[in-house]
Amino acid sequence: MFPVRPGAIEGNINETFPAVRYSFEARVGESVTILMETTSGNLDPLLLLVGPDGVLVERNDDRESGNRDAEIALTLERGGVYIIEATRFESGASSGTFRLTLSVSGAGTSGGSVDPLESPPAFSVAFTPVAYQEVASGSLSDASASRYYAVGARQGDLVRIIMTRTAGDIDPRLTVRNSRAEEISRESQTRSGESIAYVTFPETGWYLIEAGARSGSGAYDLYLNRLADAVLQVGQAVTNTFVPQTASLSYIVNARIGDLLTLTMFATDAASGVKPGLELLDLGLSGIASAQGDRFATVRARIPRSAPYIVRVTNLNPEETGGFSLRLTSVPADVAAFAPRQIAYNSQLEGEITTEQPLEYFRFSGKTDELVTISQMRLESALDAFLILMDSDLNELASNNDVGVEQDARITQYRLPKDGTYLIAASRAGMEQGTTVGSYRLSLTAGEIDLTPGVLSATLTWQGEADLNLLVRDPRGRVITWSSPSSPTGGRLQIDSNADCQTPSDEPVEHIYWDRAAPGDYAVWAWHLNDCGRAVSVPYTLTIRSGEQVIASETGVLSAGERFDVPVRLVEDGRAFVLDLGVITQPTAQQRASEGGDLPLRFDDPVTGSLDDAVYARFYRFSGSAGEQIRLRVEPVGGDLDPIVVLRDADNNSLPDAMNDDDGSTREAMLEYALPYTGEYVVAVTRFGVREGRTAGPYRLTLSRVG
Repeated sequence: MFPVRPGAIEGNINETFPAVRYSFEARVGESVTILMETTSGNLDPLLLLVGPDGVLVERNDDRESGNRDAEIALTLERGGVYIIEATRFESGASSGTFRLTLSVSGAGTSGGSVDPLESPPAFSVAFTPVAYQEVASGSLSDASASRYYAVGARQGDLVRIIMTRTAGDIDPRLTVRNSRAEEISRESQTRSGESIAYVTFPETGWYLIEAGARSGSGAYDLYLNRLADAVLQVGQAVTNTFVPQTASLSYIVNARIGDLLTLTMFATDAASGVKPGLELLDLGLSGIASAQGDRFATVRARIPRSAPYIVRVTNLNPEETGGFSLRLTSVPADVAAFAPRQIAYNSQLEGEITTEQPLEYFRFSGKTDELVTISQMRLESALDAFLILMDSDLNELASNNDVGVEQDARITQYRLPKDGTYLIAASRAGMEQGTTVGSYRLSLTAGEIDLTPGVLSATLTWQGEADLNLLVRDPRGRVITWSSPSSPTGGRLQIDSNADCQTPSDEPVEHIYWDRAAPGDYAVWAWHLNDCGRAVSVPYTLTIRSGEQVIASETGVLSAGERFDVPVRLVEDGRAFVLDLGVITQPTAQQRASEGGDLPLRFDDPVTGSLDDAVYARFYRFSGSAGEQIRLRVEPVGGDLDPIVVLRDADNNSLPDAMNDDDGSTREAMLEYALPYTGEYVVAVTRFGVREGRTAGPYRLTLSRVG
């Protein structure tokens, strides 16, 4: 029996496991809805709800005529632990995968929202809630170039958003972003003064709509219209119609790693002129597979990882009107075919990622609420490691690509949700589409991480998914942080949690220590650098030790952008003490860029940034070898930016003749240089005049090898 909380969980019914039981706790008067939906196979779901006294409370086979999914919805007459049994109708031969969704609301609900749509989160920008079929009005000016709206949507909602000019000369622009600030909408402009965006929401939750302008200012109306529920179920055929204004539509498919999906699309009227185009995309809109045809198109693809996917159908003759039919079939993954290797707690195994075998699987048994940490460390190879943790039903629980600037991967202190078997997928960035190869060591540990003591150490713990950062500046001015995890003075960052908001930990912690340390003055910073799209204050505790002795312990709350600074002095005999009790500051945007950690830079992997009066210099860090001839190129891609590029050593000292302003007759900055030593280097990108400069705009920075 698996304890569950409000939300969704995936399962599988087959001959070996004809039923799955779940438990949840509820109070008198709460309203409960339980939905069991088939996601693959021919499963005919049946739901049973058993009360705290062991008596059957409710039973449902089909939620409505023609719909074989099962649903129970009722208000509870007593409190206690309830049991859900998810099975198949009449103990028959049907089988397949399913999604079980539990919603709880009402008089007894406490402890925060259990419905993800109950109230919007604290986004990092001010916003106005807006609902479907409602009109919101606003205005834009030079002083207010964008306004934001939050909409609560359910997975699969296909929505059209219209922004229409009502006064002024505004040229509207619409963007819809998810919780990671990634754009997920597709904009089309049908006439002057109007912008239309279409979006299929990939997951249930809240999304930000940015109402902006390409040019001009003035007033506007914003209107949201839900066109359809566009979740495509296995075995389901859907029909729709293309018109010239809507020549492309999107649907959502929930799939699991290893599933073999087949999508078939055809024009229902041969004389209509509709020419089908069919694409399977991940949520980042990267292509998985595509096809097109005169009347029929078929896509067949093996799913690379468990997640929602986007199916985009397009009329390649967009001026034509006509109907189409779309059908999805799936062959579920066979977990036994993954051939997972058994790994025990507090043990290590070695593996190798090759072109022929880009994934390797491991399995372990765990119990509810156990904390696990999984590490995939390269063994003198160029591998860019990538980790996924899944439950036995192949639901993806957590993943990680890079630990800071390193190409190792780590999932830190993840709390297991239930008793059972778990799978680990060890791979590379890009998985099957990736290019790096090499050997690695996989480690699995249970319980809290053992933090390494030192002559001087600092530990930062906090609550929530925000990416707080621990930084320590040593007497040489070298800062130990996520982007520079070690220093010549012996400092080392042992653990970095919630890095770049990518893999939230249930008990985030960061720890920096010196097993040997030079006497002098150190600065310890606890910095709320990244709120992960949520403008919330975060409780934290910073502990500083001299050997085993605690010399400072501060518990407080940091708002987005704030930094708690503590000065520490280490004397000749190895003892350390704090110089004052510390203070919370609000560093400037330039201080964030200068002191918050240099951004990683890799060969032949361009990065983008921008400079203006608030941030007039940005910094990057890379590793190179003595004698290597490198080229640094900064290309302005907008505005009037006049860039300068400077190469420095790892301690931020400028190297001789290692600066370039203009390359020939262009405003690009380009520097070719022979590296004098093997190790880390810092690249500074700034502008002519630096702080006093007047140019601004975005740029692209590229590091490459010459020859």
